[in-house]
Amino acid sequence: MEKPDRRSLLPGVRDAGPPPAVVIDSRAVIARARRRAAVRDVLDLVLLLCVDGLFLGWPRAHVPMLGREDSLLALLALNGAMVAFLWLVRAVPRWRARRVAATWCAAERTRVRF
Repeated sequence: MEKPDRRSLLPGVRDAGPPPAVVIDSRAVIARARRRAAVRDVLDLVLLLCVDGLFLGWPRAHVPMLGREDSLLALLALNGAMVAFLWLVRAVPRWRARRVAATWCAAERTRVRF
């Protein structure tokens, strides 16, 4: 019985051949995802401003078991929490990517914009 060639990776597969074709362009995908995220953030902020406008334009609006002044303070706190959340969901992945990219070579780091 003949021994198979040790250089072959799998039966019928040779290591010599054309390089694989590029299937996806990551820059276009990343740009599209960033645009969608920006649109989503703008829509969230527009919805927040609409709720604020409704609440401020209706003088009898208040949170149950709170007065009008306390309700406005609660609304202000929720607005701050929403803006902080929108900022954090964009900043934390960027920070993680920078930490991972610190292990890359200089050529790989130039391809990515943080």
